[in-house]
Amino acid sequence: MLPCYSGLQIEQLAANKEFYENVNVLIQLHEMRLSALLRRLFSLLETISRAAHSSEQRNSVLFQQSQLLVLRVIAMGMFFHWHQIYASQGVNSDRSLKNMADEKDGEGNSVSSYPSSGTGYNNGEFDLYYPLSLEEPVAKRAFSIATEYFRTWTSPPSVRILADTIGNQAFYMFYLRSTHTSQILPMSVFMMDTAIGSAMLPRYVRACLSEPTADLTMEIQDAAGAIFMFMSATNWNIALQRAKSCLYLALSRGDEVADLTDIRFLEYATMDITRLAQLIDAFADAFTRVKAADQLKLAVVLRRAIWGFITRCGGTFMDMHTNMYRPSTSRLETLLDSVSAVIDAHTRPCANPVYYQLMIMLIMLCPDLLAASAEHVIEHGEAREDGCSKHAMFIGKIHQQLISRDVPESVVIGAMELQRVTTVMTALPGNNAFRLSERFDADINAVLLDSSNRLSPYREETCETKLLLLGTMSCQFQLSPEKAMQIFLPRVTGPKAEPWMQLVFIHAVSASLLQRYYRNGLASAPLFNKMVSKLFLDLLRRNVDTIQTISEQQSAGSASNGQGRGTSYGRRPQGYNESAGQAGSRSICDMALNMYATGEKVSIIPPNEIAQRVQMVSNILYEIAAEPRLVVWGENEDTRFESLELIVGAISSCIQEPSLAIQRRAGYALRSLFNPLMLTEWMQSADIVFAVWTLSLQ
Repeated sequence: MLPCYSGLQIEQLAANKEFYENVNVLIQLHEMRLSALLRRLFSLLETISRAAHSSEQRNSVLFQQSQLLVLRVIAMGMFFHWHQIYASQGVNSDRSLKNMADEKDGEGNSVSSYPSSGTGYNNGEFDLYYPLSLEEPVAKRAFSIATEYFRTWTSPPSVRILADTIGNQAFYMFYLRSTHTSQILPMSVFMMDTAIGSAMLPRYVRACLSEPTADLTMEIQDAAGAIFMFMSATNWNIALQRAKSCLYLALSRGDEVADLTDIRFLEYATMDITRLAQLIDAFADAFTRVKAADQLKLAVVLRRAIWGFITRCGGTFMDMHTNMYRPSTSRLETLLDSVSAVIDAHTRPCANPVYYQLMIMLIMLCPDLLAASAEHVIEHGEAREDGCSKHAMFIGKIHQQLISRDVPESVVIGAMELQRVTTVMTALPGNNAFRLSERFDADINAVLLDSSNRLSPYREETCETKLLLLGTMSCQFQLSPEKAMQIFLPRVTGPKAEPWMQLVFIHAVSASLLQRYYRNGLASAPLFNKMVSKLFLDLLRRNVDTIQTISEQQSAGSASNGQGRGTSYGRRPQGYNESAGQAGSRSICDMALNMYATGEKVSIIPPNEIAQRVQMVSNILYEIAAEPRLVVWGENEDTRFESLELIVGAISSCIQEPSLAIQRRAGYALRSLFNPLMLTEWMQSADIVFAVWTLSLQ
C-alpha cells in the first residue's frame, strides 16, 4: 500500500487503520530482527528507485513519498531498537522483549550487558549505551544507501547561521517549510528521547505517517541523517573510515570540487568523548590543508558534531568541567591555533560567524582555558596578556568588542554560542561558563535592543536582529528565568508593545521549554510560570479578538462584492485537491500559517502584522498542548481551578475560528488541559472535581 502502488499520499494512508497497524508491527519487529528486516527494506528501497527511474517518474510526488515513507520506517525502527536497549537496562520505564542471555556481539559471542559509552543528563545522570554492531555487509549497505539519498536529493542551501543561532537547524527548516496541516518534527528530534522517553512506539509510528512538509527532498535528507545517526552508533569504525577517505580525496583533488557528503553526514553522528577525540585528530590534520571554501564546510560539521556530543553526553560534559579534564587528544591545541588564525586573518569584514561558534565550542572542551577566560574577563574586565593564553584571551576580546560602537554580527553570534552551551550546564551552579554568560547578557541585550542599531551585519549571509534576539532570550530564560522575565516582559506588554516583539518572546519561551533535559522543570521557577501564564492568557484573548474583527471585515467586504461568505472564509485547509471538489481555505489564519512555507529566506517572524498575530495564537495553543502545567498555576487547588477556567474560556473562543489549523490546535490544547493524569496532580476535593467536570462539558 505504498503511495507509488496505491495512488494515495502518506496523509491519506495514515487514516487507514490496517496500514497504521502494519507500520506499527514493522517498527516493533526492528527490536528482535533488525538485520534481516533492514535487508528487506533496503531491497524495497532499491526496487522503488529503479521503478521510478525506468518509468521516468523520478520527480513524481508519489514515488518520492514512497521512498520517504520507507526511510522513515527504517529510521524509526532503528530508534525503537535502540530505545528498547535502554528499556532492558532499566534507564526508562518501558518493557523490553530482549533477553540479554540471547544477545550476541558482532563475533557471535554472548553478552550479558551493554558497555556504557558515557553519561547523559535528565535532572540527574544516566548511563548511555550503543546498540551492538551490525554485520559489516549490512552496515556498509546502510551507509551507502543513506549517503546516496543524502547526495542525490539536494534541497536548497541551508541558512546555517540563522538556524544555528536560534537552535536546531533541522527543526528550524521544518518550521519554515511546514504548512498548517503538516505538524511534523525532524527525525533527529527523537534522539534525546531514545534513552529516557516512555511509550515511544506510538510517537515513532505517528512520525512515520505524518503529512510531509512542502519540501520532500529536505525530508528525505532528514530521514537519511537519522539512519546515519543510528549507524554511526553501531558501526563507528566504518563511519570514521568513510570520513577519513573523504578528507583524503578532498586534499588530493586540488582545485576540483570535492564531494564532502560523508563529511557532512558527521553533523548527524552519535558522539561520545572518545569518538570526538578521534574526529578532532582527523580534522586537525586536514583543516589547514584544504581550500577556504572547504574549511568553512569542515568548521560547520565539526561545530555541530561537538554540539551533538555536548547535548547527548551532558553528564560526561559536566564531569569534564567538574574534574577539569579535556578529551584525550593532543591535536586540540593545533585545531584551536588553526581556527584562531582564520579569525585573525579577517578583520574587515569579520570572519564567518561559524568560525567564532567553533572557537567557542573548542574552548568549552578545555575547562582550563574557560577558567582562565572567566578569571580575566570577570576580575579584570578585559583580556590581559599577563598569564593568559591567546585562546583564553579570545573570549576577553569578544567581551571588549560587545561594548564597542559597531559590534560585528559574528561577535554577537559567538557570544550567544557561549550562552547556548551554558544552558546544558545548569546543574552546575556557579560554573565558569555561567559566570561568563551572565557578564555577556547585558552587553548582548544592549546591542540587540538598541534602536540606533549598533550591529554590523556579516556581509555574505546576514542574520535578522529579531532572530538573534530570539536566541539570546531563549538562553536567558533557561539560565535565569525570573531575571530574564523582568528584562523582557515590559517590552511585550502594554498598548504600545509591537506584535513582532511579542512573537519573538513566545518563540523564545517555546525554545526554552524544549530544553527540559537540563533543568528541574517548571516548578523550579514559579514566578516565571506565573508571568508566562498571565501573558499567554492576555495575548490569546487580544489577538483572537483582533483576528475575528479583521475576519468579519474581510467577510463583509467579500459579501458586498457578491462573493458570499463561504468563498472568502471557507473551512477547508489550504492545499487540498480542488479536482476532488475540495477548495482551498480563504481564512486569513490558514493563509497566514502558509505564507512562509514557500521560500528559504522567509523568517519565522513574518513581516505582516496579521500573520504575526495568527502565529502568536497558533504558538500559544501549541505550547499549552505540549505543557499544560504552564498555564494552570496557583498555591492551592482553588487558584489552579481559577486559572484553568480562564484559559479554557480563551481557548474555547478559538474553536469558533473557521480556520481548521486553529480549531485543531485549540482542540489539542483543551484535550491536554483535561488529561486525567494532569488533573489528578492537583485536584483533591470533590467540589473541585465536580467543577472541573462541569467546565469540561461547556
